[in-house]
Amino acid sequence: MKASIIQFDIIAGDIATNEKKAAYYIEKAALEGAETVVLPELWNCGYDLPNLPNLAQNMRGSSIRLLQKLAKKHHLFIFGGSIAEKKNNKYYNTAVIIDNEGNITAKYRKIHLFPLAIEENKFLTSGKEWCIVDTPWGRAGQILCYDLRFPELIRNLVLRGAEMLIVPAQWPELREKHWAVLNQVRAIENQIFVLAANRTGSDKSGIYPGHSLIIDPWGEILAESDNKEGIISAEIDFGIIGEAANKIPILSDRHRILDEIDDSQI
Repeated sequence: MKASIIQFDIIAGDIATNEKKAAYYIEKAALEGAETVVLPELWNCGYDLPNLPNLAQNMRGSSIRLLQKLAKKHHLFIFGGSIAEKKNNKYYNTAVIIDNEGNITAKYRKIHLFPLAIEENKFLTSGKEWCIVDTPWGRAGQILCYDLRFPELIRNLVLRGAEMLIVPAQWPELREKHWAVLNQVRAIENQIFVLAANRTGSDKSGIYPGHSLIIDPWGEILAESDNKEGIISAEIDFGIIGEAANKIPILSDRHRILDEIDDSQI
């Protein structure tokens, strides 16, 4: 599977401009042979949370329809970052996954809302369910940004068969070192691929360094971006997961003493 990650400077509150930019990079990735594309968190509106009543969309809004159109046109599997979703008079930070026929196959509402600077917890409602989706190549687990700091969530996804972790984010330059380390650690400790899409540019809450990553189950970085807008790509060989598990059987050696993991649905 050829996976591509798109990163760009998101203009807060300007959905039309952000949609145009996302479409440009998705088309470019498709022309370069991408089979799977990952977008950053809140790519269509940014963290303009006070204006959610004017910016939030449902699954029939312009941003999701755009991704569906492009997925079908280019036969792409799109992990659509996230959008601000309005549902039953509540607002969510919602990741949407669209298959290569343009169908919405899953969505994930961010569970861990960041309480500092951007005050997500003040404006948004926390999701209550994890998200796993089957792709033509392997099973993927979906999280968003701050979720990366909660390893028990990710281990739950892996115990349910996730072979790759999708991490759209707006991770600030202030904690850029944490971004790189945490993504590598999640790959190593779970023996999975990690596709981590961060934004570039800045807004009123700070500067965003890009530094999107594609990481293999050994923690090796297959592709890495700088702080510029653009695309990174890598070939994903899922056979590496089995090789890693055979050499270091982390999951089969796991002891469940004082375990936070919910095994009820495995």
